[in-house]
Amino acid sequence: MKTVKFISLLSCFLLLFGCGTAGGNNNSGTGSNPGSGEEIPSEEPADDEEQAVEDLTGHIISISDEQQIRILVTGQHPSSGGSGTSATMYTLEESTKVENSEGEALEAADLEVGMKVTVWNSGIVAESFPAQSGAIKVLVDTDQDEHEQQAIAKALEEVDTGDPWHVEEVSDEGDHQYKVTLKNLLDDSEPVEIEVEVE
Repeated sequence: MKTVKFISLLSCFLLLFGCGTAGGNNNSGTGSNPGSGEEIPSEEPADDEEQAVEDLTGHIISISDEQQIRILVTGQHPSSGGSGTSATMYTLEESTKVENSEGEALEAADLEVGMKVTVWNSGIVAESFPAQSGAIKVLVDTDQDEHEQQAIAKALEEVDTGDPWHVEEVSDEGDHQYKVTLKNLLDDSEPVEIEVEVE
Protein backbone atom coordinates (compact mmCIF):
# COMPACT_ATOMS: atom_id res chain seq x y z
CA MET A 1 0.00 0.00 0.00
CA LYS A 2 2.80 2.40 0.88
CA THR A 3 4.45 1.52 -2.43
CA VAL A 4 1.30 2.45 -4.38
CA LYS A 5 1.02 5.82 -2.58
CA PHE A 6 4.72 6.54 -3.17
CA ILE A 7 4.40 5.75 -6.88
CA SER A 8 1.27 7.94 -7.14
CA LEU A 9 2.98 10.87 -5.42
CA LEU A 10 6.08 10.45 -7.58
CA SER A 11 3.95 10.40 -10.75
CA CYS A 12 2.10 13.57 -9.69
CA PHE A 13 5.38 15.31 -8.88
CA LEU A 14 6.91 14.39 -12.24
CA LEU A 15 3.75 15.49 -14.06
CA LEU A 16 3.69 18.89 -12.31
CA PHE A 17 7.43 19.38 -12.79
CA GLY A 18 7.14 18.57 -16.51
CA CYS A 19 4.26 21.03 -17.04
CA GLY A 20 6.06 23.76 -15.15
CA THR A 21 9.11 23.72 -17.41
CA ALA A 22 7.44 23.26 -20.79
CA GLY A 23 8.24 26.22 -23.03
CA GLY A 24 10.22 27.90 -20.26
CA ASN A 25 13.71 28.20 -21.69
CA ASN A 26 13.57 29.03 -25.34
CA ASN A 27 17.07 29.67 -26.57
CA SER A 28 16.35 28.88 -30.17
CA GLY A 29 17.05 32.49 -31.25
CA THR A 30 13.55 33.19 -32.56
CA GLY A 31 13.68 36.76 -31.26
CA SER A 32 11.18 36.37 -28.38
CA ASN A 33 11.70 38.30 -25.17
CA PRO A 34 11.55 35.87 -22.21
CA GLY A 35 8.86 36.78 -19.73
CA SER A 36 7.25 39.53 -21.82
CA GLY A 37 5.51 37.49 -24.51
CA GLU A 38 6.51 40.15 -27.08
CA GLU A 39 8.57 39.66 -30.21
CA ILE A 40 11.83 41.64 -30.47
CA PRO A 41 11.94 43.18 -33.95
CA SER A 42 14.93 41.92 -35.88
CA GLU A 43 17.03 44.74 -37.29
CA GLU A 44 17.83 44.20 -40.94
CA PRO A 45 20.66 46.17 -42.49
CA ALA A 46 19.36 49.26 -44.25
CA ASP A 47 19.66 49.44 -48.02
CA ASP A 48 22.27 52.13 -48.72
CA GLU A 49 20.65 53.05 -52.02
CA GLU A 50 17.34 53.83 -50.28
CA GLN A 51 19.17 56.36 -48.10
CA ALA A 52 21.16 57.85 -51.00
CA VAL A 53 20.97 61.59 -51.66
CA GLU A 54 21.67 63.03 -55.11
CA ASP A 55 24.68 65.22 -54.43
CA LEU A 56 26.53 66.49 -57.49
CA THR A 57 26.33 66.43 -61.30
CA GLY A 58 29.49 67.31 -63.18
CA HIS A 59 32.69 65.89 -64.65
CA ILE A 60 35.32 63.57 -63.22
CA ILE A 61 38.44 65.77 -62.95
CA SER A 62 40.84 63.22 -61.49
CA ILE A 63 40.95 59.62 -60.33
CA SER A 64 43.29 58.17 -57.71
CA ASP A 65 43.59 54.50 -56.88
CA GLU A 66 45.96 54.11 -53.95
CA GLN A 67 44.06 51.98 -51.43
CA GLN A 68 40.56 52.90 -52.58
CA ILE A 69 39.35 54.53 -55.77
CA ARG A 70 38.65 58.23 -55.25
CA ILE A 71 37.18 60.53 -57.87
CA LEU A 72 37.22 64.33 -57.85
CA VAL A 73 34.01 65.70 -59.37
CA THR A 74 33.22 69.36 -60.02
CA GLY A 75 29.74 70.52 -60.92
CA GLN A 76 26.40 71.65 -59.52
CA HIS A 77 24.22 70.39 -56.70
CA PRO A 78 20.62 69.64 -57.76
CA SER A 79 19.34 72.11 -55.15
CA SER A 80 21.41 74.95 -56.61
CA GLY A 81 19.26 75.23 -59.73
CA GLY A 82 22.35 75.21 -61.96
CA SER A 83 24.02 78.14 -60.23
CA GLY A 84 27.17 77.83 -58.15
CA THR A 85 29.87 75.26 -58.61
CA SER A 86 31.19 72.75 -56.11
CA ALA A 87 33.99 70.21 -55.94
CA THR A 88 33.85 66.94 -54.00
CA MET A 89 36.31 64.09 -53.64
CA TYR A 90 34.28 60.87 -53.46
CA THR A 91 35.60 57.60 -52.05
CA LEU A 92 34.20 54.51 -53.75
CA GLU A 93 33.56 51.54 -51.47
CA GLU A 94 32.99 47.93 -52.52
CA SER A 95 29.27 48.61 -52.05
CA THR A 96 29.27 51.68 -54.34
CA LYS A 97 26.93 51.07 -57.27
CA VAL A 98 28.31 52.20 -60.64
CA GLU A 99 26.06 52.19 -63.70
CA ASN A 100 25.27 54.19 -66.81
CA SER A 101 22.09 56.15 -67.47
CA GLU A 102 20.70 53.20 -69.44
CA GLY A 103 20.81 51.06 -66.29
CA GLU A 104 23.79 48.93 -67.32
CA ALA A 105 26.11 47.95 -64.47
CA LEU A 106 29.70 49.16 -64.66
CA GLU A 107 32.83 48.63 -62.61
CA ALA A 108 34.59 51.41 -60.73
CA ALA A 109 37.56 50.71 -62.99
CA ASP A 110 35.41 51.77 -65.99
CA LEU A 111 35.30 55.38 -64.76
CA GLU A 112 37.50 57.79 -66.71
CA VAL A 113 38.60 61.39 -66.37
CA GLY A 114 36.29 63.68 -68.35
CA MET A 115 33.16 61.58 -67.91
CA LYS A 116 29.94 63.38 -67.02
CA VAL A 117 28.48 61.78 -63.90
CA THR A 118 25.90 62.23 -61.17
CA VAL A 119 26.95 61.05 -57.70
CA TRP A 120 24.75 60.07 -54.78
CA ASN A 121 25.99 59.98 -51.19
CA SER A 122 24.54 59.57 -47.69
CA GLY A 123 24.27 63.33 -47.20
CA ILE A 124 27.34 63.32 -44.95
CA VAL A 125 30.07 65.57 -46.34
CA ALA A 126 33.34 66.62 -44.67
CA GLU A 127 33.63 70.40 -44.68
CA SER A 128 36.77 71.07 -46.65
CA PHE A 129 37.62 72.22 -50.15
CA PRO A 130 37.24 70.13 -52.11
CA ALA A 131 34.58 68.54 -49.89
CA GLN A 132 35.00 64.84 -49.09
CA SER A 133 32.34 62.17 -49.03
CA GLY A 134 31.64 58.52 -49.68
CA ALA A 135 29.81 57.59 -52.87
CA ILE A 136 26.77 55.32 -52.70
CA LYS A 137 26.03 55.49 -56.43
CA VAL A 138 27.80 56.88 -59.51
CA LEU A 139 25.71 57.31 -62.66
CA VAL A 140 27.59 57.82 -65.94
CA ASP A 141 25.78 59.95 -68.54
CA THR A 142 25.59 57.91 -71.75
CA ASP A 143 24.42 60.99 -73.68
CA GLN A 144 27.89 62.50 -73.39
CA ASP A 145 29.81 62.37 -76.65
CA GLU A 146 32.87 60.12 -76.42
CA HIS A 147 35.04 62.72 -78.17
CA GLU A 148 33.92 65.36 -75.67
CA GLN A 149 35.03 63.13 -72.79
CA GLN A 150 38.39 62.57 -74.46
CA ALA A 151 38.80 66.30 -75.11
CA ILE A 152 38.18 67.14 -71.45
CA ALA A 153 40.68 64.47 -70.34
CA LYS A 154 43.34 65.85 -72.72
CA ALA A 155 42.71 69.45 -71.64
CA LEU A 156 43.09 68.49 -67.97
CA GLU A 157 46.52 67.05 -68.77
CA GLU A 158 47.59 70.60 -69.67
CA VAL A 159 46.82 72.08 -66.21
CA ASP A 160 47.77 71.34 -62.58
CA THR A 161 46.15 67.97 -62.06
CA GLY A 162 45.69 68.33 -58.30
CA ASP A 163 43.49 71.43 -58.56
CA PRO A 164 39.68 71.34 -58.69
CA TRP A 165 39.08 72.48 -62.28
CA HIS A 166 35.53 73.03 -63.46
CA VAL A 167 34.58 72.34 -67.07
CA GLU A 168 32.74 75.49 -68.13
CA GLU A 169 32.37 74.75 -71.82
CA VAL A 170 33.37 72.27 -74.49
CA SER A 171 33.01 73.28 -78.13
CA ASP A 172 33.56 71.16 -81.22
CA GLU A 173 35.70 73.22 -83.60
CA GLY A 174 35.47 70.62 -86.38
CA ASP A 175 38.08 68.31 -87.87
CA HIS A 176 38.59 66.54 -84.48
CA GLN A 177 39.52 69.84 -82.82
CA TYR A 178 37.89 70.80 -79.49
CA LYS A 179 38.15 73.89 -77.33
CA VAL A 180 37.75 73.22 -73.60
CA THR A 181 37.21 76.08 -71.15
CA LEU A 182 38.37 75.30 -67.60
CA LYS A 183 38.03 77.36 -64.42
CA ASN A 184 40.22 76.76 -61.37
CA LEU A 185 37.88 76.80 -58.36
CA LEU A 186 40.77 77.49 -55.96
CA ASP A 187 41.26 81.08 -57.07
CA ASP A 188 39.64 84.01 -58.86
CA SER A 189 41.74 83.68 -61.98
CA GLU A 190 40.15 83.91 -65.40
CA PRO A 191 39.07 80.67 -67.10
CA VAL A 192 41.58 79.14 -69.49
CA GLU A 193 40.78 77.93 -73.00
CA ILE A 194 42.66 74.86 -74.16
CA GLU A 195 42.53 73.51 -77.71
CA VAL A 196 43.01 69.78 -78.13
CA GLU A 197 42.80 67.24 -80.91
CA VAL A 198 41.05 63.91 -80.44
CA GLU A 199 41.12 60.84 -82.63
